[in-house]
Parts: sequence; structure tokens; C-alpha cells
Amino acid sequence: MSLGISARRVCRALVLVFAFLATACASPPLNLYTLEPPDAVARATPTAGKVKVVEIRRAAVPDFLDNQDILVRRGSALVRSSQGRWASRLSLGATHFVAGQLAQRRPDILITDQPQIEPPDYQVFLTISTLDVTTGGTATMEADWLVVPRNTAQPSQRKRGAFTATGSTATDQGVVALNTALLQQLADAIGASSPW
Repeated sequence: MSLGISARRVCRALVLVFAFLATACASPPLNLYTLEPPDAVARATPTAGKVKVVEIRRAAVPDFLDNQDILVRRGSALVRSSQGRWASRLSLGATHFVAGQLAQRRPDILITDQPQIEPPDYQVFLTISTLDVTTGGTATMEADWLVVPRNTAQPSQRKRGAFTATGSTATDQGVVALNTALLQQLADAIGASSPW
């Protein structure tokens, strides 16, 4: 009988030890980040009366970047954040950001990243070939975009841009801010060269 009680005590003690170890080794909470335009309300304008529709197609991003990892480059190694992730794939977040910025610039037309039932007046095809943030705080992006009008009598417009930003990468927020700065420059360049 005493052997049974001792075995139970040992089992309880082991359960408590394992529970303590599990909580002691628990990782810090995971933070999710979005690439939201600074004023999301400004994008939510009514569509009634808008005569033009511009569809921003999902951005093409290098495969190793098109995930939810927040990455910085240290030499030739990519270092993943242990506490932060993008809330969606980078290609989706970047497309949404660019569409939101363009919509803020032109509230008189419907600029969206959502697929349209009817052919839009313009489609923007976006390719981000380079998106690099280093631990030293230098961020670079190279991108191409093609604006294709629905009216085949109008020419398509192909443009290319290279963008840079600098800042701190000591925190995930700093890395997110650098990505946001690059995408802001991209949206500004697309807006400045757009035919609509």
C-alpha cells in the first residue's frame, strides 16, 4: 500500500516538473504584421458613379520571399524572425498595400486588388524581382510593372523602378517599416506613371 502511494507521489511530482518545464521553455508570443496603408478608411470610398476600374493583379515575388516569414539578410544568410510573421503571404500583403495607396491617390476611380467580374479598364501586373533588407538597415527593391488597358487600341505601358530605404532592423517593427517604405515608393512610382 505504501508503495502505491509513493508511486502516485512520484507521478504527481513528475507531472508538475514537466508542466513547469513546458511553461519555462514556452516561446514568446507570436506577433502578426500587416502592410496596411496608413489611412485604411480613405480607401473605403463608395463605388457609385466611378467610371473607371483598375485591377491590381497579385504581385509576383521570388518564391523564397513569398511566405509569412519576416526576413533580414546577414551576409549570404536569410534570418527569420522568431517572434514576428506577416499576417498573409508577402505577395498578397504587397498587392493590397499598393492597391490601397493608389486608391487613396485617385478616389474618383475604383482601384482594387480583388478580381473583377467584368473586364476592368486597366490591369496592373506587378513583378518584384528583388526585396532585400539587411541587418545593417539598408533595404532595396527592384520592380517591374505593366499597365494593360482594356481598349486594345491603347498601348500597354511597361515601367521599371529601383527603390531604397534605410532604418533600424533591431525590431520586427523596424523591418516592417522598411518594407512599407519601399512599397510606398513603388506605389508612388506606379501612380506617377499611370495612364488613368
